[in-house]
Amino acid sequence: MKEQALWLYQRLTKKSRQNLLRTLQETNRVPVAVLFYHRVADSSPNAWTLSCKDFSRHLDWLHDNYDIVSLEEAQTRIRSMGCVRPTVSITFDDGYAENADFAIPELVRRSLPATYFVSTDFVRTGVSFPHDVAAGNPLPPNTVEHLKEFSSQGIEIGAHTRSHADLGRLENEEAIRNEIVGSARDLEAWVGDSIRYFAFPYGLPKNTSQLAVDVIASAGFAGFCTAYGDWNWPNSTGFHLRRIHADQGLERLKNWLTYDARKFDQKFDVPFLEPHHAERMLAPDSIKVS
Repeated sequence: MKEQALWLYQRLTKKSRQNLLRTLQETNRVPVAVLFYHRVADSSPNAWTLSCKDFSRHLDWLHDNYDIVSLEEAQTRIRSMGCVRPTVSITFDDGYAENADFAIPELVRRSLPATYFVSTDFVRTGVSFPHDVAAGNPLPPNTVEHLKEFSSQGIEIGAHTRSHADLGRLENEEAIRNEIVGSARDLEAWVGDSIRYFAFPYGLPKNTSQLAVDVIASAGFAGFCTAYGDWNWPNSTGFHLRRIHADQGLERLKNWLTYDARKFDQKFDVPFLEPHHAERMLAPDSIKVS
C-alpha cells in the first residue's frame, strides 16, 4: 500500500518535479545524491536487506536517469561552482558476506563504482553483528578474502569503525581514534591500499560528534558520510557527504531522487562544524593511529 501511495504521489507531482529539475539545471544547482545499502540477498530478509531482483531494478533505473560516479567524483561535482547533471554515488555499510554473492559481482559486471564501508572487528573474528544477533538472525560478515577481491575489482573499501560503535556516545578521544583510524589501519593492512573515506555507524545526528569529526579531519581522510537522508549541494566543501537510505523499495528511491521540493525543505541540526580546511585535506596515506 505504501509503494502504491508513493507511485500515485509521484504521478501527481511529476510535472512540478520536472520543472524543479529544469530550474536547478538552469542555475547550475543540481544536488548530488549518495545512496547507502547494507545487504543484498534473497534469504533471511530484514529491514536492511534488499532482494537481488530489486537491487538490479535499482541499478537499471539509476543507470537510465543518473551519472553513477565514485565518491571522489561526487566530491568534485559538489565542490564545483555548479552541477547540471543528475548524479548519484553508491555505498554499502557494515560488511555482509552475502554481498559477495550478487551485489558486488553485479556492480563489477556493470562497471559501476561503489564504496564499501566495513566494521573491521567482525571481519577479523567472523562474529555476527550484535543487532542481527539481537533480532535472532545472526548473519555472516565479510571475510578478509572478500575485501581483497572487492578491492582488486575496483570497489573502494572504506572505514566504518572497528566495533560498529555509536560515536555520538563516546567522549574519550583515544577510544574514538581507535575506532575510526584503527579501522582504517586494519583495512589498509588487509587490502594493501589507502583508506580514504569513513562512514559513521547509524549515521544520525545523535550518532556523530564534533570530536569524532575532528579526529577524521586530523587523520587525513578525504571525506566522511552520515546517513540521515539529505542532498549534497554544489559549491560546498564536500567533506561531509550526506546519504540517502536505499535499502527500501524502488518507489521510495524514486520518490527521493526525482526532486521532490518537500525533501529540499528538510533541515537537520548536526552537533559539529565541518573543518574549514576540508577541501585541502592531507593525503590519504597520511592516516595515523596515535
